[in-house]
Amino acid sequence: MGTVAVYDADYSSAAEVIEKAFSDFGVNLENKNVVIKPNVIGPFGVSRAITTHPSVVAGVVKAVAARRPARIVVGDNPGVRGYGLNKTSAQRSGLLDVCSDYYVNLSEEGVSAPMKSRFTDKVTISRTFLETDFYISIPKFKTHMLTHITGAIKNSFGMLVGGQKTAIHRLAQSCETFSEALVDIYQLRAPDLVVMDAVIGMEGKGPSSEDLREIGKIIVSDNGVELDAVMAVMMGMDPVRVPMLQLAQERGLGRISLGSIKTVGPIAQIENFKLPSKMMRGPVGFILWHLLTHLMTSRPVPIEDKCSKCGICEQHCPVGAIQLKPYPTVNPERCISCFCCMELCPNSALDVTNKVKRYRGRFKY
Repeated sequence: MGTVAVYDADYSSAAEVIEKAFSDFGVNLENKNVVIKPNVIGPFGVSRAITTHPSVVAGVVKAVAARRPARIVVGDNPGVRGYGLNKTSAQRSGLLDVCSDYYVNLSEEGVSAPMKSRFTDKVTISRTFLETDFYISIPKFKTHMLTHITGAIKNSFGMLVGGQKTAIHRLAQSCETFSEALVDIYQLRAPDLVVMDAVIGMEGKGPSSEDLREIGKIIVSDNGVELDAVMAVMMGMDPVRVPMLQLAQERGLGRISLGSIKTVGPIAQIENFKLPSKMMRGPVGFILWHLLTHLMTSRPVPIEDKCSKCGICEQHCPVGAIQLKPYPTVNPERCISCFCCMELCPNSALDVTNKVKRYRGRFKY
């Protein structure tokens, strides 16, 4: 259905690599309205490598501008309620430094749009995504504690405005149901081109952990599902075991078997790449995961020496499972393990534990 191209890159060469990719894919933007959506999940600094690097955003903007579009819009809807932190997030992530002339607070232009989904029949989405001629998504190469990966499909979650994300988490609480909701949202307006920042990726407890990994790639595709499948392979995952990829394939949105995807450039599994704690490799891991689901259910716990008691986790928990006492305390009866709190914490002050660890911690040897 599409092509996935993997390019060697660092941040100093990003613009040159992206221009080559645009030429390779024959991107024609003359007199078109173009929206560029990086992954800006919150007010995180560039050094944290949680958000799309500004050099990659700048490279995409430069390549787009060179093709004489009618209009360029750059923006995202961070994972916060309302639009109070939208511009702050853009500033701290370096986005405003490289595209201030094109930046738009997308949270200010929400419109109701119908959506084919068993969870809701409509969502509030930034109008620009519905009206644009060409949509470019710029996700990060990252793991995700709930959905296993953060890529093109997950980046489209940012088309939704403010508290709409919280509502979706409340309606779709498991990995399987939330993955289904993400595919529903992705289908509202699939990107025409995906440029993934895989220069520095994230492993382990993504999407906002401190486990960074130098990968040295920029991955480009005209099919976001197939790009996500290639990313999963590079991480050491079987794409079939990633629920949102399996569902996307069933809906005809892309192929997820590496052998059926047209690829350009070498694709190799990254050695000793750390998967999210919910993910286990191989058939044995698959069986154990289903047998031990109850014992291994993960819950967030505070790291007190990192916690500033800012209250962001309490304010944005979609099911009201967190209270500050004075550090975050999680109600296990309410917690749905969506890990929104970990994603939004500005200090990476939340870790995850499971019932085995909690029970073991009650005993002294």
